[in-house]
Amino acid sequence: MATEPGQSPTPLSDDEILLVCRLLQQHNAKYVIVGGCACGMHGLVRSTQDVDLLVEPSADNLQRIIDALSELPDGAARELTVKDLQENVVVKVADEIMVDVAKQAWTLDYAEAIRDAQAIEIEGVKIIYASLDALIKSKSTYREQDRIDRQQLVRLKQEKQLR
Repeated sequence: MATEPGQSPTPLSDDEILLVCRLLQQHNAKYVIVGGCACGMHGLVRSTQDVDLLVEPSADNLQRIIDALSELPDGAARELTVKDLQENVVVKVADEIMVDVAKQAWTLDYAEAIRDAQAIEIEGVKIIYASLDALIKSKSTYREQDRIDRQQLVRLKQEKQLR
């Protein structure tokens, strides 16, 4: 996923998402995927260049997150400390695979997101992702892309309720 100067980042592949989740699973990290990847899990396919993680904020879990992401190809997360993750709402891990580690996604936190999170297993990897309701809440921001996502997620929810 390396990018030449002046080029746009390459969209994430399914293999990259699986790698991130496999590492998190191996380290028993507590997380929920949010953002564009989670939208895709619900059928709202759009390009995204990073994996957005909403994480349980205990020091032990934050260390597991760092340990897992440190195994990504460039090892960029090795430079992080638990304190870095505690003091910032979002930390971008700029590895070959970009990962945003967050304690909150707008007004949504891990404790709320995990309550009705969904999971799918692909190639032996459990992928935990936010429910439609949690995603809709996380997309209630001032950003234009979030507004668009929110409208489409609400439409998806309405369609599912009609089935």
